[in-house]
Parts: sequence; structure tokens; C-alpha cells
Amino acid sequence: MNLMIVDDHKIFRDGLKLLLSHFPFVDTIWEAADGHEFLRKLETVKPDIVMMDINMPVMGGIEATIEALDRYPDLRIIVLTTFHDEDYVEQMMLAGVEGYMLKRSTPEEFERALIKVHNGGNYFSDEIIQVVMTNLNRMRSEKDRKSGLPLLTAREKEVLELICEGFNNEQIAELLHLSPKTVEKYKSSLFQKTDNNNTVNLIIYAFRHKLVDPPG
Repeated sequence: MNLMIVDDHKIFRDGLKLLLSHFPFVDTIWEAADGHEFLRKLETVKPDIVMMDINMPVMGGIEATIEALDRYPDLRIIVLTTFHDEDYVEQMMLAGVEGYMLKRSTPEEFERALIKVHNGGNYFSDEIIQVVMTNLNRMRSEKDRKSGLPLLTAREKEVLELICEGFNNEQIAELLHLSPKTVEKYKSSLFQKTDNNNTVNLIIYAFRHKLVDPPG
């Protein structure tokens, strides 16, 4: 697995690089100090996963993420943040990142996140899910609370819960004893019923409307 760390603090990059280099599945680790350097390096290297900071000089993480995913739609990005970045959580999730976690996360959590995202799933720290829930609940109006929600079958609810836990189609199929093709069918139905077109927006929708319980 090849990674890239994008962060303007060299001490943090050095510490994270040292941590990640101890994982047996990590091969190469590249670095960038800002969004512009990150985009330039993407022209010559192809990381499997990018660990992206938000607040950086020259070009910040949000702009760099949007531009990178526009150029390379298959790129997988995990955002690294602190509690001071709460205002940016939903923006980055809507931009299309696969993961969102705290910089102070444990080595075990970094390992889980990398493996899950590399295998096609999503990973969001429990604290980040709570931030999303708090912000969305604060914005939700009384009209929104009373509006009709889609009627999901029991199986659709099971699939949705596993999607929100970060499992990919193959893993969901194994857990529910279904074929990946059947899981994809349920996923397409969930997209249609919730009027969403990608997994991250479906997760946000599910938490916003309390279709599933947040972890933790």
C-alpha cells in the first residue's frame, strides 16, 4: 500500500510517517506540505490513500481535495483533523473523501482506517460522527423533522447499517450471506429511495434522518 501525507507541519508528518512505516502493509510514503505540492506530486506518483490535512498555507485541504478528485476520481482520501476543524467536516465529506479521523487517533485506529478504506470501505472516527450529528441536528428544522422518510425493507436497513459502519459490498455480502450483486441491488435501491448518488451522501442522509444509530 502506497500512501501520501499532506500536512504543513513537518513534525507531524515525520511522526505520522514513522508510525505508518511500522505497518507491514505499507510500502511507500510520500509527503507534501500543502495542496499545490500535493497536486504536483500526483502528476508523477500514484498513492493508494492520501492522508489530508485541512488548514494549510498556499492551498488548503478542501480545495486540494476537490481538485484532486476531479482529476483522479478513484483517489481515496482520509482527512486528518482536530476538533478546531468542525466547520469543515461536512464540506470534506461532501467533497467525496472516504475517511475522516482525528490527528490524535491511536495507532490501532490508523491501522483500521487504512485497511478499511483500502478495501473499498469508509472510516469515520466516532468523534467525527458525533460532530456531524450535532451540526445536522442543529440545522434541522421542525418541518424537516416532520417530513416523510423513505420506507425501507428490513434487509435494506441491514445493508444501510453496514454501509454506515464502513463495510464494502463484498464484506456486506459475506456478513449477510448474500452475493455482492444482490448487495449492489440493495445499495442502488437505497440511493433511489433517499435521492442520493454516492455512499458518503447516503451515510450523511442516514445519520441526519436517524435511519441508523451513530456508533459509540
